[in-house]
Amino acid sequence: MATTALERKALFKAAVTLRELTMAEAAAMLGVSYNHLTLVLRGERTGSARLVREIAEFVGRDARSLFDGRPQGTAQQDTTTTDAATREGSDKTV
Repeated sequence: MATTALERKALFKAAVTLRELTMAEAAAMLGVSYNHLTLVLRGERTGSARLVREIAEFVGRDARSLFDGRPQGTAQQDTTTTDAATREGSDKTV
């Protein structure tokens, strides 16, 4: 079963507490800023494959179950506007 963002953040905080670290220290260990780490944990920003793997290792979980096997924080893009803009651009002569 997939882990929710709230559960993921709680798991990470528990792992941080067990290691007697702060969230900022854990972020530094992972090579990212505190802000970026919390955004990835909440699912509001996509983490790199390396970061996702390291977060999973840090909490002792499988990356796929921890992040549901999908990039986090990425809403499905509305391609209607993008496609229209592309078509308009392709109609122009050079």
